[in-house]
Amino acid sequence: MPEASMPGDLTPDDSQTESCARADRLIEHVSELPAYSPPAHHGTVNRRLVAREFGAGFEMILGRLEPGGEASRHYHVDEAQVVYILSGEADVALGEAPPRRCGPGTVIRIPKGLAHEVVTVGEETLECLVLYGPPLGPHGFVEVPRGRTGQ
Repeated sequence: MPEASMPGDLTPDDSQTESCARADRLIEHVSELPAYSPPAHHGTVNRRLVAREFGAGFEMILGRLEPGGEASRHYHVDEAQVVYILSGEADVALGEAPPRRCGPGTVIRIPKGLAHEVVTVGEETLECLVLYGPPLGPHGFVEVPRGRTGQ
């Protein structure tokens, strides 16, 4: 005699459906991800590739800064940041060091608390991967006036 199923029990067909729905959330085209512009950024459109909720201990963003776009001088309270430039060029300033021209293949490592800014140069959109570890928290971006190095 077959066992009676209880409300909320998954049948084999339900389990398959749930598994497919989960896979659909795990494999997405970047165009399906919501676009947003973070604070202290101008001419920027980001898409979160890996969010805090995924539980990987980091956050990964695909960032696009239009020509003339910038990430104004700011720092992150609790997060280290790594930027990898895929295309385009930008002048990147870390702390009080003068800006340095960066292009495709450049890796920029930014410790937590270090003021930094990114200003695109040229006519090409800057496209980069940005990682935060841990994921960006509620304090997120703290804008810094020129002449200050961070916290």
